[in-house]
Amino acid sequence: DGAVSRLLFIPPGQAVPDHGHNGLELTLVLQGGFSDDSGHFDVGDVEVADPAVDHIPTALPGPPCIVLAATDAPLRFNTFVPRLLQPLFGI
Repeated sequence: DGAVSRLLFIPPGQAVPDHGHNGLELTLVLQGGFSDDSGHFDVGDVEVADPAVDHIPTALPGPPCIVLAATDAPLRFNTFVPRLLQPLFGI
């Protein structure tokens, strides 16, 4: 219950809003790549984020970053606008 997966398209140089995790998130890079405080992730890499992780994943220059992200609990956004929109998008 509560587990979802999402295909995300992140344009080069763009960031996902600053967020943490209420559970586990597994992110598989399908195209391009991204980086955050924990490292640099390219095609085929998987980032594992748990409730101890707060980050701002940012797409690398080059092709758009496409990832498959699976979570078992809602994200925890750290800024007002994403928190406000969270119920609308169901993330």
